[in-house]
Amino acid sequence: MKIQTTVNQKSAFYRTKWFKISLAGVVLSVIAIYIGICNYAARVFTTSATRDLGPNTPATFGMPYEEITFKTSDTAQLTIRGWWIPRQNSQKTLIMVHSKDGTRTFLLPVSQRLWQEGFNILLFDTRGQGLSDGERYAFGWKEKYDVVGAVAFLKSKGISPNQIGVVGWSMGAATALMAMAETPDIKAGLIESSYGSLDRVINEKYYPDTGMPLLLYPGIKLMAKLMYDLDVDQAKPEVAITKLGERKVFLIHAEKDQEIPVSEFQIVLKAGSANVAENWLVPGSKHVRSFQEYPDEYVRRVVAFFNRELS
Repeated sequence: MKIQTTVNQKSAFYRTKWFKISLAGVVLSVIAIYIGICNYAARVFTTSATRDLGPNTPATFGMPYEEITFKTSDTAQLTIRGWWIPRQNSQKTLIMVHSKDGTRTFLLPVSQRLWQEGFNILLFDTRGQGLSDGERYAFGWKEKYDVVGAVAFLKSKGISPNQIGVVGWSMGAATALMAMAETPDIKAGLIESSYGSLDRVINEKYYPDTGMPLLLYPGIKLMAKLMYDLDVDQAKPEVAITKLGERKVFLIHAEKDQEIPVSEFQIVLKAGSANVAENWLVPGSKHVRSFQEYPDEYVRRVVAFFNRELS
């Protein structure tokens, strides 16, 4: 009887042991899969969908230009590649900052109109996009140093900071605002379709729209920070706009923006308060389509703003 009891006890012990080992294996497998999915999502989340400039150059739009390079202002010292489009007898200069998954060529049509109105134009690919150095983008948190590098390039050409403005679309708009907070040498900014907080937009719009389980977001956010040096919490233009001193911005947002909710426009507008010289909620328009849908009004408003602020 004692022998049978001992055998049963040993059998129960081994069953419990193997159960625990099996359970630990399952848990570790689930964790590994979760980490793998989150790492993949974070990599996709920070990688440009295209880096091809295509065939167009400023010459396609009748503008003389120079191929230029400059360094970012952070310790990475990445090489940024772009086009310098001078306007004869003008000091007024606009730095153009494209959106996510874009290149400098995306802003050629609007640049042409602004160049015709008497502005020098600086177009470039932000880090991790187009032909510029870097493998990934950071939703404006690091790209702000690309813009500060562009300012240094303009100053080396003899352009006064009082004559430098910035135009940013979508992620480029967020970048422009954060760059303005980083340096006093940008006098004014046109900010179109910026988010106030990247983290809030992801939580409140991206995940509901895509149907991706919200449970994945903490892991994606962590992997983005650990593996790709993107701190989502640092991408907050709503904070940057409070640090502009007396400088002014013109906020534009599409009434039917399908990418960045209009609520973000309202948050940035409120945060900017007296720094917002003008704002335009474009009727019936979609994400960064204001120039395409209202080209003449867009140019009239933008030129009036920069002529006033860069005088």
